[in-house]
Amino acid sequence: MARTRKLVAPVTLFAAIEQEQHEALRQLAFAQRRSLADVTRDALTAYIEHHVPTPRTAAPRRRAAAR
Repeated sequence: MARTRKLVAPVTLFAAIEQEQHEALRQLAFAQRRSLADVTRDALTAYIEHHVPTPRTAAPRRRAAAR
């Protein structure tokens, strides 16, 4: 499952993680024959999709009462 597309606007992110997290990501990447960066990008994408509301799922805004 190698990455087939190039990043459009890459930004480098430095983050300190626990040794256990790094080892789990490293093992996953190795098992899937992918880079650690690719696995990390997919994990971040999944987290964002799960936790950031989209315009369709966000609560509707209330209109201000007419004066």
